[in-house]
Amino acid sequence: MTLACFMWLNAPRVWGAEPVVEVFTQNERLSSGGVGGEGGSSSGGGAGSGGISATTDSEKTKRHSSLPVLITFGVHAGYDSNSRTTANSSGSLFTDEQLTLAYDRTRGPMDLHILSGAGLVERFGLKTDINAFLDLSLTYLASRRLTLKLNIDPAYRAEPDFASDVGTTGRAGNYFTMNDGVSAAYQWSRRFSTVNSYSLRIIRFEDSFIAALTDREEHTFAEEFRFDLFRRTALVGDYRFLVVNYDSFPRDSITHFALAGAEQSFSSRLKAQLRAGASFRSIEQAEYQVNPDFEGSLDYALGRDSSLSLTTRYSVEEAAAGLQSSVSGSTLGRTTFRTGLLFHYSFTSKISSSIGLNYHHDDNQSVTPVTGDTVIPPTPALSTDAYEFLLSLRYQISRHIDFDIGFQHTEVNTSGQAQQNLFGQALQYSRNRYSLGLNFSF
Repeated sequence: MTLACFMWLNAPRVWGAEPVVEVFTQNERLSSGGVGGEGGSSSGGGAGSGGISATTDSEKTKRHSSLPVLITFGVHAGYDSNSRTTANSSGSLFTDEQLTLAYDRTRGPMDLHILSGAGLVERFGLKTDINAFLDLSLTYLASRRLTLKLNIDPAYRAEPDFASDVGTTGRAGNYFTMNDGVSAAYQWSRRFSTVNSYSLRIIRFEDSFIAALTDREEHTFAEEFRFDLFRRTALVGDYRFLVVNYDSFPRDSITHFALAGAEQSFSSRLKAQLRAGASFRSIEQAEYQVNPDFEGSLDYALGRDSSLSLTTRYSVEEAAAGLQSSVSGSTLGRTTFRTGLLFHYSFTSKISSSIGLNYHHDDNQSVTPVTGDTVIPPTPALSTDAYEFLLSLRYQISRHIDFDIGFQHTEVNTSGQAQQNLFGQALQYSRNRYSLGLNFSF
C-alpha cells in the first residue's frame, strides 16, 4: 500500500456543508499517515467534512479491475525508530499486511461509495497492531432541489492521530472512533440554498485509565446558508451547536459556533474558501469561554493526476488527553491552530510521488474550576507543537501490481518542565519510519 498522506481539520462536522477540504490517498484510515500503512488513523468528528479530495490511488487502480469490487492486498516491511513513541527511542523492524475493498455504484439519483479494510502490523518483540475501518458515503437526489447525504465512518486503530483532537500525540493503545453524519441540502432559488446536518462522533479507548479521561460522545447540529453572489463567488454563513458528553470525566460542554465567509472558484483548477467567526463555550465546572474561530482551504489541480491542497484552521478543541490536572474537577481549555498540506505529482503514467505535512500548535490554557466554595488550583498552562512529514514514491509495475517506498517523520514538543502526561507518555519525542512493499489489485 502506498504511503498515506492525509489532512483533516477538526471543527464541528457539518455533513453536506463542506466547509473544509479533506485530502487523502489510498487506505489512509489504515495508515494514520504512516509509512507503508503502519498503524491506522482517521480524524474524526467534530470536523468540517471534506469538500475537495485529490484522486486516490484506489480510484486510479479501479480502472483495471474487472470485478464490481476493487480488492487490494498490500505487503510491506520497514523500520520504526521509535515504535513506542517514548523520550528514549527504541527502534524495531515491522511487517505490514493489509486488505482493502472498494465499491462504487451510481444508479439514477443514488450515488454509493464504500471503502473498507483491515490490517496487521507486526513488530518483532512488541505487540501486534490490529487496524480496521469502514467508510460509507451515500448521496440521494430526492428531487431537483433536495439532496440527502449519509456518511458512516467507524475505525479501530492504535497509532496517534496528528490531524484531529482524538486521543493523545503518542501511542495509547487501541481505540475505536465512530463518525456518522446525515444532511439535507435544499436549493430554495437559483442563488440561495441551505444545508441542515447532524453528526455524531464516538471515542472509546481500551485502556481503562485513558478511557476515564477521554471517552466521550460529540453531537453537532448545524445550519449553513449559501448565497451565490456571482458565477464564481458564493457567500456562506454557518451556525453550529456542539454538545460534548464525557462518559466519566467531568468536562461536559456546550459550544455555539458562528461563522461567515466566502467560497471562490478562480478557475476550473483553482478553488479557495474562507470562514471566520467565534465560538462560545460553556464547560462543566469551569468558566465560560469565548474564542475566535477560523478555517480556510486552497485546492489547485495541476493536471489529471497531480494536485496541491492546503487546509488551515484555528479553533477551540477538547483538552489534550492526559494533560488534565490530577486534582478532581480541574479542567483545561484548548485552542488549536492546525494546518495540512498535500502535494501529489505524477511524473509519468507509471511513476508518482506524494508529499504531506500536518502541523498543529495547541495552547492548553488553565481555567479556574467552579466547585462552589471550594477553590482548586488551576492546572499550569502548557503548549504543544506537533508535526509529521510524509514522503512516498510509487511505481506501477503492471496493471495489477505496484511498488512503493515511504518515509515519515513525526515530532512532538511540549513546553514546561513535565516530561510525561498523566498516562506516563512522553511529552517530547521524535520518530522516523521507513518502508517498502508491494500492492496487488484485482
